[in-house]
This record gives sequence, C-alpha cells and structure tokens, in this order.
Amino acid sequence: MFSSSGLSIVVQFVFFYLLSRIYAPADYGLFGVFNIYASTLGNLASFGYNQAFVLPAQDKQFRQLLHLTIAVSTITCTCFALCMWFWGDWTLHAFGHQQLGWYIHLVAPVALLMAFDRIASDWAIRIKSFKHQMWTSVSSTILSRIYNVYHGWIIGPDAIGLVITTGLQHILRTLLYLRFVIGNLTALRRNNWNYKGMLEVAKAYSRYPTYVHWSNVLVIFSGALPPAVLAYYGYALQDIGYYVHALVLLDIPIRLMGSGIASVFTQKAAEINRDRPEELGPQGAKLYHNMLIVSCVFLFVVLSAGEWGYVLVFGNNWRTAGLIAELLAIFYFFRMISSPISAVFFVLKAERQNFVFHLSLTFVRLITLCLCATYGLDFIALMGWYALINALWYMLYLAQILHLIRIAALTTLLKTLVITLGVVISSMLLRWLIFDDPGPLYSIVCSIFAMK
Repeated sequence: MFSSSGLSIVVQFVFFYLLSRIYAPADYGLFGVFNIYASTLGNLASFGYNQAFVLPAQDKQFRQLLHLTIAVSTITCTCFALCMWFWGDWTLHAFGHQQLGWYIHLVAPVALLMAFDRIASDWAIRIKSFKHQMWTSVSSTILSRIYNVYHGWIIGPDAIGLVITTGLQHILRTLLYLRFVIGNLTALRRNNWNYKGMLEVAKAYSRYPTYVHWSNVLVIFSGALPPAVLAYYGYALQDIGYYVHALVLLDIPIRLMGSGIASVFTQKAAEINRDRPEELGPQGAKLYHNMLIVSCVFLFVVLSAGEWGYVLVFGNNWRTAGLIAELLAIFYFFRMISSPISAVFFVLKAERQNFVFHLSLTFVRLITLCLCATYGLDFIALMGWYALINALWYMLYLAQILHLIRIAALTTLLKTLVITLGVVISSMLLRWLIFDDPGPLYSIVCSIFAMK
C-alpha cells in the first residue's frame, strides 16, 4: 500500500508540474470557486451513509445500505440541478460569484460523480481491498491528468479543462473500482433492491445523516470558505488561484498517505473495539506517534523550502503560492496527524463531538476570513492569520481524539508542541542561512507581537 502511495504522490507531482506550466493562476482561481459548490454537494449528496459501510455484520444489510446511499445521492444531485436551472443566476449574484457563469450547471453532474466515487471507495474498504484500491487510484489519476494536459495544450488552457478532468477522474476511478477492486457486483442487480429494507437501514443508521453527514459537509464547506470569501470581498481570481494551487499540493500527502492509513485504521479499529476494546488506546497512540514523525518531516520541508521550491519547480509565476503553502503548513501539520486517527469518533459512536468541532471550525474560519478582509489585510497577511487560527483549532481537535482513546491529552499535546516548535525554529534557521530570509511565518508572528 505504501509503495503505491509513493507512486501516487510522484504521479500527482509530475502532472502538477506540467499543469502549472499550462494553466494560469486565474484558471485555478475560477476552478476553486466552482469546486466550492461541487465538492460541498458531492459530499452532502450521500447523507454520510457510505461511511457506515464497514459496520453491518451481514451482507444483506450492507446491500440495503448501499442501495439507500446510491438512491439519496442521485435524488439530491438531481434536485440541485433543477434548482440551478431555475435559480442559478440568482444564486451566483447572492454569493457574489458571478464570474462562475454557466459553470454552475456543471456542478450537479460533477458532484454526483464524486458521490459515486466515494461510494465505490468505501465499498472497497469494507472488503479490505486496500492494495488494489490504491493502484486503481493511481491509474485513474494518470488517465485523467493525460486528458488535462491534452486539453491545455491542444484545446486551450482554461478552467473548463480543470472541471472536465475532475469529473473524468471520478468516473474513471468508480468504473475501475467496480471492475478490478470490487469485482462481484451482484449487490447492484435490480432484483436485489428492497425499498422496505432501505427504509429500515435508514432508521438503523440515522445518526450518520444526523451527525456524520453534516460533519463531512462542514469539512468540505469550511475548507472551501477561503475562495468563497475572497471572491465575495473582491480579491483577484489570481490570488484565489494561488491558494487553490498551494492547497492541492499540501493535500497530496494527506489524501494519498493519510487517507490510505485511515482506511486501514478505520477497519482495524472497528474490529478491535468490537472484540478487544482495551487495545484501542495503544493502537491509537502508536498511530499518533507515527503520524507525528511523518508530519514533522512534512512541516520541515515545506517551511524551509516552500517558496523557493515553488519558484524552482513551477516558475516565478507561482512564487506567491509557495508563500501560501508555507503559511498553511503550520495547520496542515496538525491536520495530517489527526486525519487518520479521527476515525475513532465513528468507531466509538462519538459523531456528535466530531460534528460540534467542525461546526465551530466553520464559524471560526468564516469569522477570521471576514474580519481580515473587512480590515483590508493584504492576501499574505490574511492567509497567515487564517493558518494560525486553524492550527489552534486543530490542536483542540487532537485533544478531543486523545481523550476519547484514554491517552493523557495535555501531556501528549505539550510534547507535540515542543517538537513542533523545534521543527519550526530549525526550518526557519535553515531558510535564513540559505535564502537570507526566515520566511512569511516569521513575519506574521513578529507582527502579532509588534516586533516588526
């Protein structure tokens, strides 16, 4: 699985390099605004039932849950498409996203493909086909990115190329999952659909649309808030493009390594909690420490060479995106640690706590962005404050997780903070020695303490 993850990272990075030479920051900015709607709807559509796929002990109940998830996803996206047909222009004007234009009508189809992709992926997790799942993801990434390059070079570099590639990647991955990972598709046969059974599992797993569903929606929505708020307050599409570009790069290790670990840990934690609950704490602690080591390496590399690495690899046109990546790395450090281990919220049926955290995070992000934009902070300063506030909130999230698995939260977090501070200082010193500049994070911190 890890060799496949490494190959996925290499593939993503190679194509990311090519695409950054083809598409302009403004194209990524417009795509970022589009993705606000598509990713939020794609996550909302399934009502979170797909995350319960690992729980049913009997295949019959799982099939009913699968059918329910497919049905609600299709109905939700169809309703959104109809609403946008009649009120799409009004929606864009209300949120200040007029630049999106006719792209709004592509949201529902792309969102439905995202939902089906997630359904197939969680189905594969249930049957523990982790290795095949990763290789399937690599294949779909390569094929879709080849089209992306073709569109930019032959047809022309514009945001529609990024939108089509997103839809293509999700449909390819879904089809490859069904054919090569899942294989046995008898559960999808029409004569196996039982609508009464679907209603029964809807009641049995009602906590998923109540808490899990909205937690997932909040994760996606709050992550998409910066493009939405920046567009509303009149920041340039180019600035939004820098943010989206940095986010895509930072998300590569989280999605390909963190998500792979999360898949294994979710399945294993569910089994341990069911059969040997006393072992869940030690297993969680082991994963926490492993993720801490990986995250420290990630943070050191990004903080010490983010800006100039961007210039070297992607060109001076993307230098600002490198600065943004350095700022966001401080909160991505804590997010990377928490990403796989947060599965304990679902395993221990503590979905309500997870929902409350993401609800508070959404409000904190919105307030931070709006206040910074209202006071006229420049783009870099706004991103700095956004990163620091997010880091603080994710530390609280880690404290919740550690408390759930009965690990000393305060002691563990203090040790983590000491290690983090050491990594930050050493990376700044290295950056200062090599580039004669400690970096944007140093400037933000100094401005907070009125030292500069």
